Amino acid sequence: MLSRGAAQLLCAAKTAFGGQQAIRHLAAAAAAAPKLGATTRQSDFVLPTPPLKLSGTSASIATLLWQVSSKEGVLEKVQDEMHQLLELFREHEPLRRLAIDPFVPLIVRKKVIESVLKDSGATEIVKRLMGSLADENALSAILQVTKSFDELMLAYKKEVYCTVITAMPLDKLERTELRKKAEEFVEPGFKLVTQEKVDRKLLGGFILEFEDRRVDLSIAKKNEEFNALVSKLEADLN
Repeated sequence: MLSRGAAQLLCAAKTAFGGQQAIRHLAAAAAAAPKLGATTRQSDFVLPTPPLKLSGTSASIATLLWQVSSKEGVLEKVQDEMHQLLELFREHEPLRRLAIDPFVPLIVRKKVIESVLKDSGATEIVKRLMGSLADENALSAILQVTKSFDELMLAYKKEVYCTVITAMPLDKLERTELRKKAEEFVEPGFKLVTQEKVDRKLLGGFILEFEDRRVDLSIAKKNEEFNALVSKLEADLN
């Protein structure tokens, strides 16, 4: 089933990036998959419906990655592997070069990625995805693919993450009040997951950072808006 899932996953890479190489990879993956026969159910080829509709090239790849991972029951593992790979690219300059330098030879990109993943214990799904991205010189897409995959996982788990930023550490009462404030932005049926962060530059008040919005009610923001208003009034008078 991993082979069938990989074939579907490479189909997304073909659609997103095009080109004869992607078509050849898809054909090779499909050839490795079991043939549909009397003992194979058609339902085995049906992928789960994603919990969220995303648009864009990287989002399309992430969506199919989620579908295949869900079909194989390895969602958490694939998410963890994608984040580990992202960290590797961030920490190691040679890997970053593979992602951003279009003049790195294809054979070098492929060998490095194969070497990184060879004894890593990574799923076949992730190995085939990274191989396809390497073939298409699209390794730089890993950041956006991972972000989109995270969005799908949050929607799947019905979780909303929020970072509560304050100028000073919160006490129990303040934490309760700010949680209530954050819950006002969470749709019914979703679970709020918060983390706290201290930034003394805020001077006071708070900031609520969600995946799709930022609620800034800090003293620093109010001072900034006040100073901008004063500057505008002074300019109008001159």
